[in-house]
Amino acid sequence: MAFDASKSLPGAAVDLSFSQIIFSTPQSNQASSDYWHCSLSINCQNVYSLNLNQADTVTIAVNSVTGDSVVRLALFSGSALNGTNLINGATTDRECGGQNISDTIAVSIPSAGPYSLAVGRDWGNSADASGTYMLTLSSTLVSMSEFAKIYSNTATQSSGYSCP
Repeated sequence: MAFDASKSLPGAAVDLSFSQIIFSTPQSNQASSDYWHCSLSINCQNVYSLNLNQADTVTIAVNSVTGDSVVRLALFSGSALNGTNLINGATTDRECGGQNISDTIAVSIPSAGPYSLAVGRDWGNSADASGTYMLTLSSTLVSMSEFAKIYSNTATQSSGYSCP
């Protein structure tokens, strides 16, 4: 008997490699436990895609930070990883804490569509090349779907960092 992906979980797209399941049914909460391992002298980031079905407010929380890591955050409309960061309205990453400090920010989402979230690690202000974290997203409306990690440990494309 062959596996028929169309008869699997309702509302879910199935990745047959079983590396992830992407839910197309809107959610109000998403979470991921992840890690960084940056190349020498590189501010690296993990990038997640998500789709928002309407204008909303999304809270981004990065907690349980380890490895003497300093968190950098950026949220972009569409798939570009540079341009205006919706978190701070600048072309810089948001970096507002020290080593192993959590960061939480609420962001007004202007419209429905795809977004890219970069959770970065500042090489110069962190103490080692790697660390772990817990990412949690929550929306005021049930509007998030298609949350997936699309890049691991890639160099940031921002022009620097600022707070806010």
